[in-house]
This record gives sequence, structure tokens and C-alpha cells, in this order.
Amino acid sequence: MKRRILEKVIALLLAGLWSFAAFSQITPERLRQFISDTKLIGKTGIRHTSQVKEFYTRLNYRTAWLLEENQPNLTIFIQARTLSGELGLTEKDYQFNYPADNSSHTVRLQNSNDSLTAEIRMTDVAIHFYNDIAYGNTKPVLGYDGLKQKQGYRNIPALLAEYISGKKLYLLIPDLLPALPEIKAIENKIQGFRKILSEPGFREVLISSGKISTPNIPLVSKLRQLGIIDTGNKHLSDSLLKLQLKEVQKQFNLQADGLLGSNTLRQLNIPLSVRVKQLNLSVNYYRWLYSLTQNRAVIVVNIPAAFLKVYRDKEIILAMRMIVGKKSTPTPTLASVVEEVILYPYWHVPYSIATKELLPSIRRNPGYINSGNFQVLNSAGNIVNPYSVNWYALSKDYFPYTIRQSTGCDNSLGLLKLNFINPYGVYLHDTPAKSLFTLSERFFSHGCMRMEKPIELGHLILKNNPIAIDTLEQKGCLRNQSPITVHADEHMPVIVWYNPVGLDSNGRVVFYEDVYGKFSWMKKK
Repeated sequence: MKRRILEKVIALLLAGLWSFAAFSQITPERLRQFISDTKLIGKTGIRHTSQVKEFYTRLNYRTAWLLEENQPNLTIFIQARTLSGELGLTEKDYQFNYPADNSSHTVRLQNSNDSLTAEIRMTDVAIHFYNDIAYGNTKPVLGYDGLKQKQGYRNIPALLAEYISGKKLYLLIPDLLPALPEIKAIENKIQGFRKILSEPGFREVLISSGKISTPNIPLVSKLRQLGIIDTGNKHLSDSLLKLQLKEVQKQFNLQADGLLGSNTLRQLNIPLSVRVKQLNLSVNYYRWLYSLTQNRAVIVVNIPAAFLKVYRDKEIILAMRMIVGKKSTPTPTLASVVEEVILYPYWHVPYSIATKELLPSIRRNPGYINSGNFQVLNSAGNIVNPYSVNWYALSKDYFPYTIRQSTGCDNSLGLLKLNFINPYGVYLHDTPAKSLFTLSERFFSHGCMRMEKPIELGHLILKNNPIAIDTLEQKGCLRNQSPITVHADEHMPVIVWYNPVGLDSNGRVVFYEDVYGKFSWMKKK
């Protein structure tokens, strides 16, 4: 029963309906004793015990919320909490639910411990809220996390105590918001969409006609909902409508041909409420990322975008197109650290590719090995004459050889490979097939990630050894050159994530196709 009463007290405080006189018995000494008592603080049910303790230590054990003099803090926090939705957060995460039968506003706290518990639980909610603003409420789903880095570039309890003491709590949100360009742009998009969703009479529209003309009312309505057409513009020409359709195609990462093809219709018919879910997830991913980019460069590969960016602090210092895994052989999500750069790398053909894709060609003509610049290695690592092997005796169940592609202009890994620990055997590498980077959809690999600008990234990683990359660039591809391993000067984290939203080079918010079908809420019901 006591827990239910406390939940009601917090709810009434957040609603501005509680009398502060009930908490007059809280003193700094009593508060210090309470939070020092492991048994008592354990009964409060708070989530951030160590941060709550640090907060009150820095506040010299003064209350922050429940006495009369604290009312401005409480008012500011109540107002701040209402911004949750606009920031891509969930307001209900920062409140206490209570049973409907406890609806009386005359609940009385029974003793000082109840008052202290209410105060401390308020602080716990506030720390949770401001932590989520700084670091996001959702971490990216990573199949492998080789970083395991704790978020701590901002000390939330210390800042909360500082801003309360300085009577400037209203400044804490803007000062905490991470400065990545994606975050501000996505927040603006969230606010715009939420405004549309809250309009009286709003309803999701379904476009069935492929005609690009003003009589196609669902198309016009959808473009207005997406903010492409000004709601005040009552006179639209068909030519202007087609121009605006090209703009929305850019926002969906589609070819801007101004045609209502199947892909464009599919993207247009995704409900606006689902778009908000994409934006909410994405903005919190970027908040998490920002905590990693402080005073160091971080490589980020976004699979749905087939794109790589290198971030340092709030800047993007390198960007390039990528080729990533096919739907049947997806690129895995992961976090690791680039440890070495391999110049003139061998390509050790994965077992599955060797047995499923190369073996049929080799059976027809063993000369395929030499013409493709491949070598056959036995279990001892020695090169074997391909004409001495009975290829018809081999299969996916029995293949006691390794096929290796030597260096040269046709080497599938190009001139450069970046190694980082992961359980999937994937890496970042160059490629001789440069023409594929011109395509809008770049999902062709068996899981590894091909870079459009490998030399530029190599320079960043080997910043103290520019000669290595300069020499590589000058000499170009060399046939049968032994690989050269160069240890990374800067151990850059590499994040390979699956983020549904990003920014293009023009600062436009872009929604990416859910190529691997990871988001169940993107599917039609």
C-alpha cells in the first residue's frame, strides 16, 4: 500500500496538485542518513542509485523538488518532461503509474521516510530523463560489441546539481542535446510530423492511383503530410506536383525520376505514424553515437544506406558510398576497433563461396584458377597445381583446400583491407569493381563491406605513417606482391549499424528501405 501511496504522491507532484508543507521535516542531515542506509534506499525502487547518491552529495544533501523553495525546479522539470515526444523520447518513461482507485488528492505521507522516498524517486526520474536526452533511450542492436564502452562524457548527476544550484535548470536540456547534425534535423522532422498527426481530422491516406495530377487527392494529401507541399498552397500545377514528387523520392533514397512507380508508391503508403517511429529510433541511435565520438574519430557504416561516415566530435570528416551484403548474405551489425591496415591483401575465399560458386567453374575448366589469379593451398599452406586435383571428387561436404586470390588489379579486395576483431570474418576493403558505387541500391556482397574511398580512410587511420598509403597510391596494383601489414596509429572504433534514417550531403533527412526486414513495425498488417 505504501508504494501505491508514494506513486500517487509523485504523480500529483508532477501534475502540480500537491501541498509542499507535507515535506517540511526533510533536513540535509536526515537526507544524508537516508541515502547512506543501504536498506532504506534499497526499498525506494530507484534505478540509478549511485547517480542519485552523487547528486545529493554535490547538492550538500539539500532537497531538489519537494520543499516550497524547490517549486521552480519541479515546474521546470514538469514542463521539460512534456517535450519528451518532440525529442523522440517516451513521456510515460518519466512518470509513475498509479491505480485509478487512488484518485483522492488528500493522500498523506505517514512519516519522514515516505517524504524522503518521494524526493529520491523524483531525482531518479529526473536523472533517467536527462540521461536519455544525452545518450538516447535506445542503444543500437549490435550482433557483436567489441567496445563495451560506458557512456560517461557528461556527468548527469553533477550537471543536474549544478544547474539546480545555479537556478538555471531550464538550460539543461539545450546544453545536454548532442550536437551531431543528424540529431537536430531529425528532431525537427519529428516535431513537424507530430504536429500533422495531432491536427483535428488527421487520417492516414492510401495512394492507389499512379497519376501525377492534382485530382489525385491522396497523393496531394500525403505530400502535404510529409511537409513537401505547403498546406497553405491551394493552387498546384501538375508540373509543380511532379517536381515535389522528385523531392520526396530523394527523402526516400529513391531515384528522383518523378514517376509514381511501385517503390515510390510503397514508400508513400507507409503511415506517418510509422515514420515517426523510424525517426524516434534513429535520433536515439545518434545520441548514443555522439558519446563515442568525443575527441576521436569513429567509423560508422549504415547498412540500409550502404554508406560510411567518419565522425569526430560533431563533424563528419569523411563520407563515402559502400557496397554491403545482399539480403541472402547480410552484413552483420557490430562494434569493434580497427587494429591494422593490410596493403596488397590476399583474398582467402570463404569456404561457402569456394564450394558453391567457384567449384562448378573450376570443374569445367581448372584453368579458371590461373585466369582469375587464384591459388590452391593444401592444409599445410603450400600451393598446389590445380591440374593435379580431382575437382569432381570435391563438394561442399569435402573440400580440403583453401583458394586464395593473389594481389593484382583483379584482386577482389583491391589494394587495401582494414582488419578488426569480430566473429563474422567481415572487414572493410577496397574493390576493383568501382562502377557499382554509381548505383542507388548497393547490396551485392557476401557480408563484407567495400569502400568507395579506401585510400582516404587509410590516410586517416595511418595518419602518422602517410608514406605507406602514398606509396600504395603511387605504385597502384602490383601482381603477386606479398601483403604488407601496418598497425593502425589511431585505433578507430568501427560501428556497423542498421539505422533507418540519416542525412544526405544536402542535410536532407532520408528514410532508408528496410532491406533486411528487421523492423516488424514497417511491415503491413
